[in-house]
Amino acid sequence: MNDWSAPTRGANDALRAQIDSLLDSFTAEKSALLDAQARATEPVSVWSADNLVRVSGTVAGVSEVHIAPEAFKRATPESLGRSVTEAIARMAAEAATVQEQALAPLTSGMPDLPDLIPGAPSMKDLIAQLTPPPPPEPEPVAEPRRLVEDTDDEEGEYFRNRGYLR
Repeated sequence: MNDWSAPTRGANDALRAQIDSLLDSFTAEKSALLDAQARATEPVSVWSADNLVRVSGTVAGVSEVHIAPEAFKRATPESLGRSVTEAIARMAAEAATVQEQALAPLTSGMPDLPDLIPGAPSMKDLIAQLTPPPPPEPEPVAEPRRLVEDTDDEEGEYFRNRGYLR
């Protein structure tokens, strides 16, 4: 009578070791992905070209908008609005670059788990799910139309001269 248990046990042990190795690899890749995700979501701050507006945020969005005190002396409301829009667009682009750089080691040169084990979860798919699409380009802001210019000046003069106290 043949004893089949010894070769089967050896094959099972080898297969078990291979699976454990792959699971360890998956766990390490998942940990590296979480670390990269933390680095990718670090805040970024940028200034507008005219140095009147600073915007901070991540790929998830804007967390702070700082307007320099001299902005109200040096800019019109329209140009200040364009500066805010420009700074937000620059912050979004910079945050996307930071995220790409943080996730690059995970996507280049490493085999993905489905390449090794059919049906295994894909790290590349997980990364693609975590990476949002680039923000759309901001549309130019139309100049507001003033319906009645005289009324604004008359009202301003009324309040400046405290005409309401008479």
